[in-house]
Amino acid sequence: MMHRDSPGGGRASFTGTSDVRSGLRRRLLAVASVLLSLLALALLLEVVLRWLPVNEGLRGLSVDEQNPVYRLAAHREAVYSRGWNFSIVNRIRTNNYGFVNDHDYDPSAKTPLLAVIGDSFVEAVMVPFPQTGVARLGHAVGSAGRVYGFGTSGSSLSQYLAYARYVRDTFHPTGLAVVIVGNDFDESLRKYKREPGLHYFADSPDGNLELIRMDRPVPWWRDILAGSALGMYLYVNLEVREVWKRFAYRPGAPTVGTQRFVGNTAADASPARVDDSDRAIDAFLQRLPEMSGLAPSRIALVIDGIRPELYDISRLKSVADTYFAVMRTHVMDRARQRGFEVIDMQPAFLADYGQRHLRFEFPDDNHWNAAGHEVFAQAVQQSGVYRKTFGVGPAGGVGAQ
Repeated sequence: MMHRDSPGGGRASFTGTSDVRSGLRRRLLAVASVLLSLLALALLLEVVLRWLPVNEGLRGLSVDEQNPVYRLAAHREAVYSRGWNFSIVNRIRTNNYGFVNDHDYDPSAKTPLLAVIGDSFVEAVMVPFPQTGVARLGHAVGSAGRVYGFGTSGSSLSQYLAYARYVRDTFHPTGLAVVIVGNDFDESLRKYKREPGLHYFADSPDGNLELIRMDRPVPWWRDILAGSALGMYLYVNLEVREVWKRFAYRPGAPTVGTQRFVGNTAADASPARVDDSDRAIDAFLQRLPEMSGLAPSRIALVIDGIRPELYDISRLKSVADTYFAVMRTHVMDRARQRGFEVIDMQPAFLADYGQRHLRFEFPDDNHWNAAGHEVFAQAVQQSGVYRKTFGVGPAGGVGAQ
């Protein structure tokens, strides 16, 4: 009995082991309680978010030899929304060729076709389709012709070439309009961006730029994520994968740190960045006629204005030396020298703003809103490419010769 009650005896050892096990059990129960609480919260949020307009995603297809240009799943309706508070909500439809459009495309149709190529400004998921520039142009033409849009988010000059070739081989357009925005220049180069599924310019052994395709398999986890409203809210609406985007440039918002953004791209116009971008412009303009199957006189390049700075002339002057301002001048000058038609949206926006005082982008999104698309459509309708494509005569009527 004495040795069991002594300080070094078995009773003390047994008591210590019991205390350790008891403490471990309490910690495990605490962890389990936290996990169950989080699971209950996640289930509650899942139920609540299913009643809210969570972004349902666009469902891009794989890109490979069989499907060489990035497109979306065909014949699909989905909710588009932006931000944690759903500041923009829209319902979109993809057509038979996997582009955002309420109408299907017919490659066998014989009426004149104006193809509009671009990035998210042409995709325009944040604007109801009837209010988009593509829809407005199509409505103006009516049965005398067709206007098809080919735009996907993330595209740039190099990707526009891939779409031009695809449109040439599939639809045989009569005219072409290419929308060019602030981040289309350097992001055409694999040196600056390499998002799977898109085409980029890369240096070839001979020192020239070659167009390469970066294949893209459909991520195995996409459909699993898409089945959860909470997952889509975190991944798309909150952009948890790229948190920095929440702090990037927004119209009217102060810039963060030393990084400035003008025209939806970094304002820095370093010599190296400008030189690289000039190479991309030259490669794009050189190859566009052959890859579209159209003469430069049948191609209009539509250059976005510097927004929101254009609403204040003093602010507009203060950004004259920024990257997008420099590249706008370069691409317009070089395009005109090669015989392309250039549609500069900046004077069009300034003239319209002087009359209606309507802004052309959303309060928290720099894409064109309905007013921006309206001015874009009007500018294209006044172009020589539009007149040549649809046979618009001096009176302005479609079909007049």
